[in-house]
Amino acid sequence: MTGTIEGKQLACLSLLEGASQPELDAVAARMWCRNALPGDVLAREGEPGETFGLVLEGTVSVSRGSPASERILDVVGPGSILGELAVLRGLPRTATLTAVDPVVLAVGDREALELLLHIPPVYERVRRLASARLARDLRPVAAFLKDGTAVLLRPLLPIDRHAFGEEVHRLSEGSLRRRFFSPQPPSEKMIDYLIDIDYVDHFAWLAVDAVDHHKGLATARFVRLADRSSAEVAFGTSEGYHRRGLGTLLLGALGVAAAEGGIETLVGHVLEENAPMRAVFAKANPKSFFDEPGVLRVTVPSRSAAEILSPDLRSELAAAVHDIVTAASLALSDPTDAGSARSSG
Repeated sequence: MTGTIEGKQLACLSLLEGASQPELDAVAARMWCRNALPGDVLAREGEPGETFGLVLEGTVSVSRGSPASERILDVVGPGSILGELAVLRGLPRTATLTAVDPVVLAVGDREALELLLHIPPVYERVRRLASARLARDLRPVAAFLKDGTAVLLRPLLPIDRHAFGEEVHRLSEGSLRRRFFSPQPPSEKMIDYLIDIDYVDHFAWLAVDAVDHHKGLATARFVRLADRSSAEVAFGTSEGYHRRGLGTLLLGALGVAAAEGGIETLVGHVLEENAPMRAVFAKANPKSFFDEPGVLRVTVPSRSAAEILSPDLRSELAAAVHDIVTAASLALSDPTDAGSARSSG
């Protein structure tokens, strides 16, 4: 069952908070209403992604795989946006959407989505959602430490929040000081910030055990600075995994992700006493000076950091993060340039 959509129906959605009524009316004029009963398939994995939906009422299951091997990825409710990645990228749908209970959707095409992306606060929210969904779908990249230990690299995800917080609170005072420049663990709000990343301006890798994928070994992140061409980096390694090559691996992986995202320079702050981390940076053509007593500011070119890894691993990491830091950011690069978004999707 279909019908028309009015701007006032969209006004209550948190995703669209900050949009003016005329903007909502313009978007609504490009959308239509779809009603579904429990069990109705709203979109199927592998189909052309020509439309997206905003959930007005009810809940929708997001799954992947055949009926015999179906895997539920999420269950979402009112205010959620669905199918935007397929529309943005011009690719087939990567998941099946099924109504859990009676559902009302506002459905739109690419032009409706582009109108949404012209609304700055909506654009920022959709960009973060799109990047996070791409990161969730990334296949981890296998690598080896210098002692032969097998690890997997993948982006840090919101679902890692609990494990990340627990690991931080297990760190020794020495590890906390090297990582956070304080013997005290960060606050819960700081942990929330460290896990709340958009993969374009704030990117984080997680290294996990190749056998036990729930065992996190280390993290490394960059946060883009105001000049847009440089980013500050930070590293954290679990107790028992220092001096085994994780720092080198993660600096190289950050270099790859940063270069894919148009970041030219990585900036690190290292305690003078932290000889192992200084040795890691020394592999990537660094420049350094004392930013304050006892603290070195180290800068390395992103591509030099990437080149400390083998060409094969570098290539695999670049391919893995391309959609996150390049395709997504290009498709959503400028809410005032719909033509560019269309041509890069």
